Amino acid sequence: MEERFKKYNLDYKFGYILGEAEIVDCIKVNQEFSDKLKNIDHVIYGRSNHVEKYAWKLENIKKYDNPIPCKGKLGLWNYGDETMYQMKLQPEPFEKIKNGDKTIEIRLYDEKRRLIKKNDTIEFTNVSNGEKIYVEVLKLHKFKNFKELYEYFDKRMLGYSDNEIANADDMNKYYSYDEQEKYGVVGIEIKLK
Repeated sequence: MEERFKKYNLDYKFGYILGEAEIVDCIKVNQEFSDKLKNIDHVIYGRSNHVEKYAWKLENIKKYDNPIPCKGKLGLWNYGDETMYQMKLQPEPFEKIKNGDKTIEIRLYDEKRRLIKKNDTIEFTNVSNGEKIYVEVLKLHKFKNFKELYEYFDKRMLGYSDNEIANADDMNKYYSYDEQEKYGVVGIEIKLK
């Protein structure tokens, strides 16, 4: 947190929605208004020239006791337009996604994964060290089983290197044939945020 804001006792976290407010007006800032803001609080309003910019007037401001995990976007956006899901990953696939070498995450298409949609955010956690990365969902590719999924995708998209053999049976240690038959499977196409 910037040193100049320490006196405000702002306890905030990155990647969270901290509260809510109602925007009741948009005001064009002239020199008189800018001077008025600086008189209210020179620390907050005195650093840059606000003239010929716009300010929002907020009312009904509420700080949440429990901030909501969410990766924001530049500009205005609607919170309901994307949802964040949390998934755990072993170190190797985590690093491959982090490095951009794996662009398809493979999962059972069960009740939990059926909620995921395009533009949602997934927070992946490395199970060995707790590190987190965030990805955006680009597309969902649904298949009956992992054999079909493996036949459809280039193995590098799944995280295999050129000298590795991609085998759908690799997924059997995570999901049984019965589960695959019951739910189907999904390839979640992703990109780092």
